[in-house]
Amino acid sequence: MKKIIACILIFLTLLGPAYSDPIEYEYEPYEREEFPIWSLELRRAETIFFGSLVLTFPLAMGIYSLASNLGMPTPSEDYQRVLQQALIAGGLSLVIAGTDWIIGKVSGD
Repeated sequence: MKKIIACILIFLTLLGPAYSDPIEYEYEPYEREEFPIWSLELRRAETIFFGSLVLTFPLAMGIYSLASNLGMPTPSEDYQRVLQQALIAGGLSLVIAGTDWIIGKVSGD
């Protein structure tokens, strides 16, 4: 019975797109004034924040490892260590995104 229900569900899933109407539309690029400036700044900050995590997470792991080897007290649980490293990486990425925002405001872009 389960095999029959699975076959029917697969058949219905594959059959739906075969009989649907294609969507025909023209791509329209966004206008410069279509979004408020704060949303563009927020999107830029978000992109820089998450993009810089690729660099700051290994850096945070290295800093954390160096500090723990030099005598910094570290938690015994692995998840707490990873959480601390993620918080360090997030803080560094936040500083990078904030610095970019300040440079943008000062330069007038």
